[in-house]
Amino acid sequence: MRASFVIVNYNRRDELLITIAKTKELIVDDRNYELIVVDNASVDGSAAAVEAAHPDVIVLKRAQNIGAPAWNDGFRIASGKYFIIIDDDSHIKSGLEAALDYLDHYEDIGVLALNVLTGPYTSKLWNWKDKQQIAGFIGCGAIFRKETYDKVGGYADWIFLYVNEWDLGLRVVDAGYRIEFFEACEVIHRASAINRTNKRLMMFVTKHEMAIVYKYFPARRWKYLLRIVINATKGIKTLSLKGIWWNILGMNEFLKIRKSLVYTPVSPKTQELFLQDFKGTRPNFSFIKRELSGLLVPGDKAAQPEETKAYP
Repeated sequence: MRASFVIVNYNRRDELLITIAKTKELIVDDRNYELIVVDNASVDGSAAAVEAAHPDVIVLKRAQNIGAPAWNDGFRIASGKYFIIIDDDSHIKSGLEAALDYLDHYEDIGVLALNVLTGPYTSKLWNWKDKQQIAGFIGCGAIFRKETYDKVGGYADWIFLYVNEWDLGLRVVDAGYRIEFFEACEVIHRASAINRTNKRLMMFVTKHEMAIVYKYFPARRWKYLLRIVINATKGIKTLSLKGIWWNILGMNEFLKIRKSLVYTPVSPKTQELFLQDFKGTRPNFSFIKRELSGLLVPGDKAAQPEETKAYP
């Protein structure tokens, strides 16, 4: 089988049914594909609705919601050479066959990051260029090679939600595979508001960004941890007091799990790619216009504000 669509759902029955319908419209020959839905202990009848409307879809029912690691349930039983990762509220618009053909040609690509056009976090936000080598991907649209999964595993079970893709990306790159951005395969993220809150987003982002650096960086990790803290709060003028507090709570959650993290440093080459691609570890004082103090002359590039973006 060429590819397996693996979708994780939690209480988004209507969105999930749209995703399945859109995916079936996209598939040219259904003998080459299978659809697997992992239901994360939904209470809205999602699993039953899929079974009734799409009996050909494989439905795995979890008794407990474990977040993003539930994708691993689908990966374990998937028959495809490639695992197509989409959310319950996202679907591939076009370019799937081209993306799979590209992966067939370049066997050292472990993950192909697809072009997410809509939603709060898009490929454009990262300024990725077509065929650019990157360190992570956006989780609502990517293709994961089964061979790579067999070698490095799936999503980390200690990350419930958010930044999972960057943890997996580090392991994929460190294992000798590439992650590339493929612009021609376009994804629509409808971005359902169900299950999404700003508090959970900010807390988990800060917690997991810090944990990833702490776990994988072989040197100067406290330097990059400090950068993450500052980058998370340097928009203090635009963040509400709640937002600042949520970031602080995320830092505290990192400290709680710090000692339980197994230190598995990645190679200097992998670390460098991550530092180039991941916004949270960028230098964070370049936004200060130091020319005011006479340290820089007007027009010096180092005095210009650094563009910052949220991660997907």
